[in-house]
Amino acid sequence: MENDPLAQYRRTSPAPQGGIMRRNDGDEYAAFGTKDKVHRLRICSLSEPVHAPGYNMLLDVVSDPKGGTYCILVFTVLLVKLQGANLQKMVFAIENGMADFIQEFDPERWQKPTAADAPLIDSIEVRITDSGSRYEDMKH
Repeated sequence: MENDPLAQYRRTSPAPQGGIMRRNDGDEYAAFGTKDKVHRLRICSLSEPVHAPGYNMLLDVVSDPKGGTYCILVFTVLLVKLQGANLQKMVFAIENGMADFIQEFDPERWQKPTAADAPLIDSIEVRITDSGSRYEDMKH
């Protein structure tokens, strides 16, 4: 769309021609990415397959607000443990349903961020809860 009268009010750029917006796979590492409307959180670990649970299944976010060294995401079917540094902004984005993806740092792929306050995810551990809730009426 060449003449978009609402372009100045949009927070994110419109989707490209194919209709798919891809995450940044460039030279710089990004611990997480954000968008305005996100329905799923894409979890990219080095040792696990990619998971994309819906935000509607997120029950709790447990974190270390002062140090920003860990975060635990409690979903109805997953438990995700993140360890790293400066994770406060990522936690804020997840709590507000704006984090599009989180990804573990891969030293073979990216340079380590040089900024002292840059978020960095050292490890992502995903545990799938087979039985779901311990309550009978909530089991899967």
